[in-house]
Amino acid sequence: MLQDRAVLRGPASGGTAGRRVVIRWAKRLLRREWRQQMLVLALLVLTVGAASFGVAAAYNLAPLPSPQLGSADYLLQFAGPGGKAMTADIAAARKAFGSIEVIGHQFVPIPGSAQSVEFRALSPGGPYSSPILALEQGHYPSGAGQVAVTSGLAQALQVRIGSVLSLPGHHQRVTGIVEDPSDLNDQFALVPPSAAGPAQGITVMLDASPAAFSAFRDTFHGQLVWQARGDGTQTAVAAGALGAVTVLMVLVSLVAAAAFAVIAARRQRQLGMLAAIGATRRQLRMVMVAGGALVGIIAAVTGTVIGLAAWFVAAPHLQVSAGHRIDRFAVPWPLVGLGMLLAILTAAAAAWWPARAASRVPIVNALSARPLEPRPAHRTAIIAVPLIVLALACLALANQTSGPLIIAGALAMALGISFISPLSIRVLTAAGHRAPVAVRLALRDLARYQARSAAALAAISLALGIAVAIMIGLAAATTPASAGNLPDNQMLIWIGQPGENQLVPIRTPAELSTLDAAVHRIAGSLGGAAVVPLDMPVNPASKSQPDGQQPVVSLNSPVGRATGRNAVYRSVALYVATPAVLHLLGISPATIGPAADILTVQAGQDVLTTITTVTDATNVQRIHVPDYGSEPTSLITVNGLRREHWTQIRSGWMVSSARPLHAAQIAAAREVAARSGLVIESRNTQASLATIRTLATAAGALIALGVLALTVGLIRAEAAGDLRTLTAIGAASSTRRTLTATTAGTLALLGALLGSGAAYLALAAGHRSDIGALSQVPVLDLALTIVGVPAGAALAGWILAGRRPPSVARQPLD
Repeated sequence: MLQDRAVLRGPASGGTAGRRVVIRWAKRLLRREWRQQMLVLALLVLTVGAASFGVAAAYNLAPLPSPQLGSADYLLQFAGPGGKAMTADIAAARKAFGSIEVIGHQFVPIPGSAQSVEFRALSPGGPYSSPILALEQGHYPSGAGQVAVTSGLAQALQVRIGSVLSLPGHHQRVTGIVEDPSDLNDQFALVPPSAAGPAQGITVMLDASPAAFSAFRDTFHGQLVWQARGDGTQTAVAAGALGAVTVLMVLVSLVAAAAFAVIAARRQRQLGMLAAIGATRRQLRMVMVAGGALVGIIAAVTGTVIGLAAWFVAAPHLQVSAGHRIDRFAVPWPLVGLGMLLAILTAAAAAWWPARAASRVPIVNALSARPLEPRPAHRTAIIAVPLIVLALACLALANQTSGPLIIAGALAMALGISFISPLSIRVLTAAGHRAPVAVRLALRDLARYQARSAAALAAISLALGIAVAIMIGLAAATTPASAGNLPDNQMLIWIGQPGENQLVPIRTPAELSTLDAAVHRIAGSLGGAAVVPLDMPVNPASKSQPDGQQPVVSLNSPVGRATGRNAVYRSVALYVATPAVLHLLGISPATIGPAADILTVQAGQDVLTTITTVTDATNVQRIHVPDYGSEPTSLITVNGLRREHWTQIRSGWMVSSARPLHAAQIAAAREVAARSGLVIESRNTQASLATIRTLATAAGALIALGVLALTVGLIRAEAAGDLRTLTAIGAASSTRRTLTATTAGTLALLGALLGSGAAYLALAAGHRSDIGALSQVPVLDLALTIVGVPAGAALAGWILAGRRPPSVARQPLD
């Protein structure tokens, strides 16, 4: 008697063999439908490339931790002329720590200039100074009469290798060009320690444990100026850049979800066949998720290669911006790997939700390619409201300062937009019940295929919302004509730089007469511009410095609302309110109160300071003039000067022309000023941000149009039966065009409105403390986004939808 063969038992899902079969089928489908995946793949490649490049750039462009320490852990500074005391301090440090490196500093003034040159006594190849000294050309100085200079100093002093550097007390031949690789802005002249003159200051670099250094500090006699190596911020900055790119990946995931929803709809019959022959829901989901993961892997590898290749090319050109030399291979590889992993997870997660929906379609509906009834839109709207509220709260609490809160707010806003999209489509469909037949049919199809159209709407809203946020942010960052350091028709000519250190170089009457003549020559070259002398107040108790500079009084205004010891103050130059200065600002002397001492545009409780004293400002009168940063908008009245028993000193001149100054005039004025020992300040030029705004608008529009092409194509393909019926009963080509144009234009218009509204809400919450920054509205860019993108989408749909569909009897076969 024959026995039945035993049934082989195994997991219901097919186990490892079943997963391999499903993954192989997903690979075949990916090869077959790679054109439908191109938008998602391109976006992921760009995002991963941006993440790799951004992480590497942020890591290397971040400020180096304590670059002046070289490779040492601690730095000691001893000031004063070299002598027995300084020698004893160096000996004490050598006895306490053993191996130390001593660097001498001597500052020599440049004749006819307020600048000085630092002569640095340093031996190449020292134990700790290698990171702060490198040779670019020539060779290091090796004996008396030799010197090496930095490139900036060589350009300023007009010397080169082989020429002689002549300064007071120094007559040396230039042997090489050197630099500080950790600080490219550090300008100095290098001399060998054996040939250096008396040092005005000494720097000692050393390594020590915190306990040993603390013991040295406790036993040191006298004042000790020291610095310890700080914590590096490079990894944190790079992680912040990756976090910012993560927000971009949310947008990509929504676009990918919309694309995968299209692909899932096209595969609906194949998935129905799989379900009919026994595939479980888990296996049906795995087909889509495996396809998404494969797209993510391809994008992660390709994007990383492109991003790192771009970094290796761009790294040498970013060294000037960074202010230090960059090692192009110094890349935070763990963060790059994390970015690749995020791309794979993003693609897989974007495919999971459409896969989940497709796996729940009944077999009969899947085989007949009939869509399911859409879910009630109010359910997702209930989730959207708290997400948007949470986003606004996070952005308001962040107040443009907290990176994690900004990222959390952006993510919550993105999710809120995705959850409110179904309700938006339903509301628009209900509002169009009186529209023409073709428009009503198009709106009905959007609601009928709500899952796909809502995903597409969320992606379009996020793409255009990010573009609008960039436009608004760049408009807010653009300096208006009534702000900045100076108007475009004014030039400020300084004697020295009193705004930085509260010191004004003292000049004799004869020297001031010579400088005044030079200023009037500059004004003559500008077409007879007006010249206004500027004086600053001097407290006689503040004695002049040994280097011939006079301390002046400045105004300090609080930043923010804090006062007293908790306040942070900003130093503002204070000028004497002479009649000429008042006329320059357009202030009538009759409007000044007789008791007023200080006239200023600054708000809050101001204080008057010198380099040694601090007093509260009293009898302050606020004035209303444009608050240019370098214009004399804080003044002490002549009566106030007299009441304080202060004097005044000439600090510079303001030159006002009838027309805006152009670059050639400013350059010619700088040459005259340099020969006379003056310093010129003109309006700071700001790089045009129009190109970035244009790129943001174009990128958002292209992404939106790409998502529209996928979604509209699918919706119109699935409604092809209705279109054939309309054609059979005599509908003209204009009806077919109207259907497609309405579908594309409606989705684009809804996306533009949702994205723009969300962008303004988010930025308003983030700028709660300075909401006025958003007052500059980029009207043209917003019009192109809100009107131009929907109009372009509708026009493209109208042009491309004129083809006559096949006959009613011919049904498409998969």
